[in-house]
Amino acid sequence: MVPALVKNRAPRLRWGIRARVATLTTLVVALTLVVSAIALAALVRQSLVAGLDDALISRAESVAAQARTGTSPDIPGTPRQDSLVQVLDANGTVIASTANIKGDDPVMPSPPAVRRTTVSTLNDSPLDSTASFRVVAYPVELASGPGWVYAVASTTTVEAATTSLVTLFWLGLPLILVVVAITVWYAVTSALRPVERIRRRAAAIEASDLSQRLPMPPTHDEIAALTSTMNEMLDRLETASDRQRQFIGDASHELRSPLAGLRAQVEVALQHPEKTDLEHTLTTVRDEVGRMTTLTEDLLFLAQSTESSPMTLPAPVDLDDLVLDEVRRLRNLGGRDVSAHTQAARVEGSARDLSRLLRNLADNAYEHAHNAVAIDLNTVDGIAELTLTDDGPGIPAELRETVFQRFARLDTARRRRTTGGGFGLGLAIARQVALAHGGTLTVHERADGRTGAQFLLRIPLSEHDAADVQPHPVRP
Repeated sequence: MVPALVKNRAPRLRWGIRARVATLTTLVVALTLVVSAIALAALVRQSLVAGLDDALISRAESVAAQARTGTSPDIPGTPRQDSLVQVLDANGTVIASTANIKGDDPVMPSPPAVRRTTVSTLNDSPLDSTASFRVVAYPVELASGPGWVYAVASTTTVEAATTSLVTLFWLGLPLILVVVAITVWYAVTSALRPVERIRRRAAAIEASDLSQRLPMPPTHDEIAALTSTMNEMLDRLETASDRQRQFIGDASHELRSPLAGLRAQVEVALQHPEKTDLEHTLTTVRDEVGRMTTLTEDLLFLAQSTESSPMTLPAPVDLDDLVLDEVRRLRNLGGRDVSAHTQAARVEGSARDLSRLLRNLADNAYEHAHNAVAIDLNTVDGIAELTLTDDGPGIPAELRETVFQRFARLDTARRRRTTGGGFGLGLAIARQVALAHGGTLTVHERADGRTGAQFLLRIPLSEHDAADVQPHPVRP
């Protein structure tokens, strides 16, 4: 047993919500920062290279302007020893250069094929064979013919600036991620604090006491909405639990009496067989078993149905045919004047459940009527309205809702019925069926002011038949 319990126990999560959110957020921030840093470094390097190219072009233009005059250009040196300028004639011979490359060959093996200003990168320079250089080739017209001006500068400063930026980023990235992780951890902890209180309260709520409710957080967020929904669920569970306890108690009480009666009859018959009227005893036992069977069927029907869901899959049902069947049944019982008037009325629902509803209402009216029962079925604005009227003692206004409760019986009705068990479930089942079919069932005083009760059943007509109803009179 112990290994089975351990095996069925839910696995404990190693990573809680806080750890997962903090880790995921940190990873997303890290990825975003890395991508942003790469893009920023590329943009900075591109901007610095563009600035260096502009400076080289300006210097080349200045030297070319002097060379066009026909005089030997004066090329001053620069504070930077990693830059140079060369002027080449039409033969590719260096005719002027800065001092740091004086007497050397041209920095480019051959001039560009097209005579226009070009910018390129040189990785092998007389100044430094390990560094990269930017080279501007600027065309110029010399006195001896077409020539070129080469302006060259090292990209060391560009690389140094880019490297410094990247280094600064990698040094600051861990600190940023630690700050983000800690901030997210405490933010999630604060957000989940109401959830922990809710969890503790939910763990303390037991089935034996559903009156407790979860604490509502002061915020108006998703957690508050979840708490409100769970409290509403607890309301429904408490109501269902109370109803179930009352239902079980009432059912036990109602079953105890017929069982006790059966036991008494059987014990008397066993102890005094010579004085027992066997036929009378068996008849009594049969009647009690019948009543218990009726009660059991009613209890099963109520247990398998709910007020908020249909009992069976809906199908077209001719309500007027069911009413006519009940009229014929009551007339066959005799003892009451049963009158009826019906119209064709088709509804969506369960023929079995609607038949049970009509039978319960008809039995109730028949049982309490002195002489007459009237049944009328009409259609009004897409609604089938069925009224059952009796001339019995009626129902006081303050008890007209009580009669629909389970096991509810008025003082005047606490006698055994000739047509049912008398357990006070008939009207409860009738209303349950009416609600399951989207309808209502109420009781009123008679419209003509006479003594008696009038039950009113209203059920929506089938959509395809709501506009097509014809009168269907029945012989009084």
